[in-house]
Amino acid sequence: MWALRMVLVLLIIAVVVGFSMLNAHQTVSVDLLRTKYDNVPLVYMAYWAFLAGMLITFVLGLSYVLKILSELREQRRQTKRLTVEITALRNRSLEEINEL
Repeated sequence: MWALRMVLVLLIIAVVVGFSMLNAHQTVSVDLLRTKYDNVPLVYMAYWAFLAGMLITFVLGLSYVLKILSELREQRRQTKRLTVEITALRNRSLEEINEL
């Protein structure tokens, strides 16, 4: 699994470097929060868009992991509670069970 992840990272780096080399001379105009920027290098904008995407993905992934960990913690508590209940039922004598 880790090898596949490394291949994916290398592929992404190769695409970014290739994109940068092929579009080094391109400039764009950007409207951002009511401010207009002219003649911004395309590579610069692609870098910041890529970085923003990575940060958003990280935050969403982190929230998903925290949700899963919370559910796991609750399941462990429930398992412990049920184990204690089963142990208590096993330790009852037959006379106590007949009285109930």
